[in-house]
This record gives sequence, structure tokens and C-alpha cells, in this order.
Amino acid sequence: MNFTATIIRPLFSYNRNMQWSLSVIYIVWIQIFLMFLPTTKCQMLYDSNKENWDLQKQMMKMKEEMIRLRQENQMNGKVVAFSATADSSIRQTITKEREIIILKKVLNNEGGGYNSETGIFTAPVAGNYAFYFSVQVRPNKRLSIYLYVNDDKAVEALAGLNVEHFDTGSNMVTLSLQKNDRVCIKSHPKNDQIVDIQFSGNSFSGFLLS
Repeated sequence: MNFTATIIRPLFSYNRNMQWSLSVIYIVWIQIFLMFLPTTKCQMLYDSNKENWDLQKQMMKMKEEMIRLRQENQMNGKVVAFSATADSSIRQTITKEREIIILKKVLNNEGGGYNSETGIFTAPVAGNYAFYFSVQVRPNKRLSIYLYVNDDKAVEALAGLNVEHFDTGSNMVTLSLQKNDRVCIKSHPKNDQIVDIQFSGNSFSGFLLS
């Protein structure tokens, strides 16, 4: 009896100590898990939202690029051409140098490049363009005009001085333009006369060649 008690009591004590130790470890592990669980969930939620946001940004960029390419493809397969003239009413009087000739009567504006409020054609696509322009003055008047590309002079046309009749001067040129290049006609840098812009002898036209 004493021998059995001597053997079993330490084993029982050992098992109780092991169980207690395991219980303590398990409780500590549970507490640690519970302590970090919210942080882990928040981090997972943040990572998930960040991935979704990054994906949405990528999709938005792809959509914008697709729209841009579609517009370019549509424009490349489309005619770009415009013609504008003055009409019988006097809508502009040139009084100084480097004044843009603004022709209000738009006959055609395929591609939407010409602005009748500013008199400026803005190239909707890059390519080779042809431009024709003319200026007309009353008897005993003169006016020289330049075709400008952005801020640079390209070619000139001159009308006047005819004492008895209207006089018209014109010119034509082909130019290689980049997208958004601006083309317009302006009075000569040394214009010294007051000239009314009137009738269709004043014109500005252009079209995309290739």
C-alpha cells in the first residue's frame, strides 16, 4: 500500500502539474490571439480595400486610354476640313498690326478644328494639311496678311492698292502639323491702314491631306 502510494502520488502530481502548465500556455495563447485578432482583421480589411482601390484606378486609366484611342481612331478615319469667309456685313475692322482675321461665316467645319469666335484653327490630329487664304480690300486700300502656325509666320498674301476696283490677294501652303498646333491669319506686322473685313473675298480654308 505504501509502495503503491509512493509510485502513484508523484505521477498524479506530475500529471496535474503538466495539465496546469498546458492550461496556462493555452490561456496565454488564446489571450495573445484575441489581442491581435482585431489588428489582423483591420489589416486584412485595409489590404483588401487598397487592392480594390488600386484595381479601380487601373481600370479607370484603361478606360481613359481606350476612350482616347477610340477618339483618335475615329478622327484618323474622318475628314478634317473647314472653310470660313466674311459676309456682306462688316463684322471686323483691322486697325493694328498682328490682328487675327476672324471670319464668322463658317461654310464647313468637319472635325471641329475651326473656331469662328477666335479665327483660329486647332489641328485635331497630327498630319499634313493644306491651307488656302485670301484677303480683299476696297479701292485705294491695302492689306497684307500672314498665315501663322502657332507664333511663327509661314506665308503671306497682299491686296491693294487698286485705285478703281476691289483687289484680292491669296496664297496656299501645305504644312506638317502636330496635334493642337494653331493656325490663323493675321495682319502684317507693319500694317498702317484701317481696313474693313467684308464679303467672301476674305476667306480661310484648310483640310487634312494625310
